[in-house]
Amino acid sequence: MPISPNFTSIYRRSFQIDFFDCSPDGHIKLSSLSRLIQYVASEHAVEGGISFWDMQPTNQAWVVNKFRIEIEEKELPKWQDDIDIVTWIEKLDGFRSIRNFEVYMGDVLIANASSMWVIINTVKRRPELMALPHDHFIKYPDKHTIKNNFQIPPKTPLLKIDDNRVRYSDLDMVNHVTNIKYIDWIMDSAYAKGIDLQHCRTIDMLFKKEMTYGQNFDVSYGQDEQGHHFTIQTDEKTTNFYCFFS
Repeated sequence: MPISPNFTSIYRRSFQIDFFDCSPDGHIKLSSLSRLIQYVASEHAVEGGISFWDMQPTNQAWVVNKFRIEIEEKELPKWQDDIDIVTWIEKLDGFRSIRNFEVYMGDVLIANASSMWVIINTVKRRPELMALPHDHFIKYPDKHTIKNNFQIPPKTPLLKIDDNRVRYSDLDMVNHVTNIKYIDWIMDSAYAKGIDLQHCRTIDMLFKKEMTYGQNFDVSYGQDEQGHHFTIQTDEKTTNFYCFFS
């Protein structure tokens, strides 16, 4: 798609929190908050001409590698609350990009987020240098959001708490598990075990290896003084996804 005439390097999008985005307590689910943040990244890429469809002629696509959300307020937005999400690119060179976000209710900053995206060749399933020009995006190397670095996965083994299988509804247009599904799986497993994550204020996600249709996987968990650690694995030696809540 061509670059939108309304394109700007800093992009802002408003939402009203939907009924289906909320947990039983009426506040937005952590997975839904992550989905809205990433939705804004997708819209900005569309306006800037570097979206999935723009990149597919050269068999390229964006995939998320790291994602961190820091929630600033005690309570998350509720059903029918209005929020604004602002995003910009901090860095884009080679096959990696850092994109940052701020989430507002009115004039109040309620969350910060930062993400690292990787360009892959969707045929070879390997990282690849970006084929499209992107000089029209102003980069903001000094405009950071998160206060702390991404959490490093613990070395201590975690205990299995659940298992499942990748379903058709888990897949996205890159033909692998869409990244929001990993959070849903963890939230489902945690809720079943009585682990309260909805009141956590930091979420770290590390996507290490893509998952595809029909794969069996285990959800493992451990807790320490820092917070709650989760992994999703397709075999004993391969950690596909690591997530930290605190």
